[in-house]
Amino acid sequence: MDTPKPRRFDETESQQEETEQSFPTQHVKIYQSSEAGQLIICECRSCSTPLSIEVIFLTPQNSKPKPKNKPDSKQDDEMKCPNCGRIPIFLEGCAVQSIVQLPISPWQDLAKDQG
Repeated sequence: MDTPKPRRFDETESQQEETEQSFPTQHVKIYQSSEAGQLIICECRSCSTPLSIEVIFLTPQNSKPKPKNKPDSKQDDEMKCPNCGRIPIFLEGCAVQSIVQLPISPWQDLAKDQG
């Protein structure tokens, strides 16, 4: 019976770095719009279209309990970018009320200043 050879710490660390994926940063601002609701201003992670997304975060008081054997449901169809049709931001534990494309990005001037 062959026992696995212990690895040096350096080898393990370098393997983890190779498998990790890096994602670009995403601009996000969150505002309180009501007691349970939030307004999320962000740019689509795929096409950078500026969006306003109104969500309600689910709590035990405003949501039904999930059956034990039921897998998590996929993102709603209404959670698609109006410009590219892809999921603009990954959110958990909330219900999307509306998603609207904004005319300009709040970060547009910031990008010009840095460029």
